[in-house]
Amino acid sequence: MKNVLIVDDEKSLILTLKTGFEAYKDQFNVLTAGNGREAMKIMESANLDLVVTDLKMPVMDGLELLAYMSINLPSVPFIVMTAFGTPAIEKKLKKMNMLQMIEKPLNFEELVQSISEHLEGDGKEGVGTLSGISLSNFLQLIEMEQKTCLLEIRSEGKKQGMFYCKDGELYDAICGDITGEEAVYKLLALAKVQLSFRSLPKKMVKRRIKTKLMSLLLEGLSQKDENEAETIDPSELDPVLDIIEGDLLKEEDADPQEPAEISVTKNNKTDKGVNEMAEIKEVLAKFTDVDGFQAVGAFSPNGEMVAEVNPAGIKIAELGALANDVLLKAQKATEIMGVGRGQLVHIEAPKAHVVARCLNEATDFAATSAGRAHVHMVVVLNKECNLAMAKMKVDGVIQEVASFFR
Repeated sequence: MKNVLIVDDEKSLILTLKTGFEAYKDQFNVLTAGNGREAMKIMESANLDLVVTDLKMPVMDGLELLAYMSINLPSVPFIVMTAFGTPAIEKKLKKMNMLQMIEKPLNFEELVQSISEHLEGDGKEGVGTLSGISLSNFLQLIEMEQKTCLLEIRSEGKKQGMFYCKDGELYDAICGDITGEEAVYKLLALAKVQLSFRSLPKKMVKRRIKTKLMSLLLEGLSQKDENEAETIDPSELDPVLDIIEGDLLKEEDADPQEPAEISVTKNNKTDKGVNEMAEIKEVLAKFTDVDGFQAVGAFSPNGEMVAEVNPAGIKIAELGALANDVLLKAQKATEIMGVGRGQLVHIEAPKAHVVARCLNEATDFAATSAGRAHVHMVVVLNKECNLAMAKMKVDGVIQEVASFFR
């Protein structure tokens, strides 16, 4: 009998899955864990044929679990569950040799089909395993999950260096006596690395790296020796531009006298450069005539800010990321309640109102066209605001913003 391990911290989801999998107990045995550490203990004593894991978990998250598997169980295939599912992310994960990404809230039939297809195929070698994952791929996952971590890199059994990431951004790297960006390029050139997370440093790490991750990866690609055993296919890096909207030059990073040099390609149709940023900001500016308006931001589904209008000068990027998490949890909860996926969350705090709205045309509408927008919006208003007017504006404005993402 083949063993499948499900790793997720949502107890209600685990109970639901256990009940559902009873109908398939003659096909495979299901083991469960509430976090990566519990999963590690199971891995030490059980022979596993497939691991299905969430990425965001307490105690030990899914990324740390994947790093552990890269050393100890590199040939065991896995499926990633994530609340940030988009076609672009799914495409990227498949490029990373991951068997499949499944969006949460889970579709049980889809999960069963994915498990069955893999087990029936006897887990083809090299598909959906960590035996050959590249460092560039893993760094992109860290950025996507906005993880703070100290990542140790080993190759051929020897320690090669370390990366320090804060909230998903690469702050510093060390490779022997080399630090900063040059260390990044040295480490990216390594073949078939093993990954492990170390305890975070007690002292604050000085930021030596300020270049965007995508630029570092592209530069690392250009520096690679053509004769090295492992090379990075440039086409492999393209899908990440659909995921990490942060590679678009933000207003505070750009020189107002110079045109932006980086743009984002969305669905191979639209170049999101500074001009389009300005157009999105014009749409968002429609909130400025609402009494009590303080700030608004448009975000990608994984919490990366695309554009903002912020006359109050508040930290809309940080506030928006937190509101984004609340919105995603609310969507999970409403799905579990059986009332459908929630689209809007209103947070009433002592000093402000925060309204978070999700528009996902792939699920909210029976869209048949290739371009389906998925965008989040967060609006901040003071306590004396015209809340009713703001909520009315949200629905219209997010539809206009969505047009830039189709």
